[in-house]
Amino acid sequence: MAKNVIIIGSTGSIGTQTLDVIRVNPGDFNVVGLSAHKNQQLLDDQVKEFNPKYGGTLCGDELKKMVTKNDVDIVVFGCRGTDLIEVLKTAISAHKHIAVANKEMIVEFGEEIMRMVRKSNCTFIPVDSEHNAIFQILRNRNKNDIEKIVLTCSGGPFWNRDSLDNITLKDALKHPKWKMGSRITIDSATLMNKAIEIIEAKYLFDLDPKQIEVLVHPECIVHGIVHFKDGSSIAHMGFPDMRIPISYALYYPEVKINNLPRFGLANQSLSFYDPDLQKFPSIQMAYDAIERKKEAALRRANEQAVEKFINGEIEFNQIFDFVQTHTF
Repeated sequence: MAKNVIIIGSTGSIGTQTLDVIRVNPGDFNVVGLSAHKNQQLLDDQVKEFNPKYGGTLCGDELKKMVTKNDVDIVVFGCRGTDLIEVLKTAISAHKHIAVANKEMIVEFGEEIMRMVRKSNCTFIPVDSEHNAIFQILRNRNKNDIEKIVLTCSGGPFWNRDSLDNITLKDALKHPKWKMGSRITIDSATLMNKAIEIIEAKYLFDLDPKQIEVLVHPECIVHGIVHFKDGSSIAHMGFPDMRIPISYALYYPEVKINNLPRFGLANQSLSFYDPDLQKFPSIQMAYDAIERKKEAALRRANEQAVEKFINGEIEFNQIFDFVQTHTF
């Protein structure tokens, strides 16, 4: 039987790619709700194509009603920001199958969110490729068996560049592997995206920050690694395409065959490097923010810094100083 899906943030990167997955699997899903606050023309086109029962440019109270509908099975949170935290809480309390790609809510309300998830026993699946990878590895495993986890990152366009001076906005938006929005692409270039993911992982998997490490992996084939206390390790691999973790989250606990890109290991080099913490102080900022309970301040300061860089008010390499000054 087809499952009924609501997508909150349907015009963003996650939302549009979720619709890509659904579009090629029309018998498995019905889009019953679409919501977005930007790109009205695209939203109108989506509504025309999928003809959902609910949706549009909705406020929080309307969305809360929408996610509690009895005919809603899956709620995808592809939106940005924390404005819809009460909508997420409502979906959790309603025991919906939730696929979440919202970093801001996990960073700022992670402890409360995961406490509610455990109490509700709802299905709560991270969509970001790295956290989705760790989620898959840990499925049906004992958390106490974990020694540490590794979140990989592409390193962005500048990981092996000698200097971060004189970097233009155009340079920063040229991500070597992933197609993402402007803000998150710049976060990838500063590795701040990975810093935020460290904080997310702490809450999502209930880990000590010392159990979370980062490796630069330019090929973007290995998305996460879990090292266990017995000396064994399991890595999750997949082609760098966000539709793969989205598909996993939609079909969970089933595994559905699809026609998404595959990769082969023959003649494939996989390389890993420690991030340069001098050039990219963002990684250490994550651990400092957790220790000082400044996670929300770090996220907000970074958002301001990226906006200033996009607007030409600061240089790329000044993002780190701005975040440091406005966080700690």
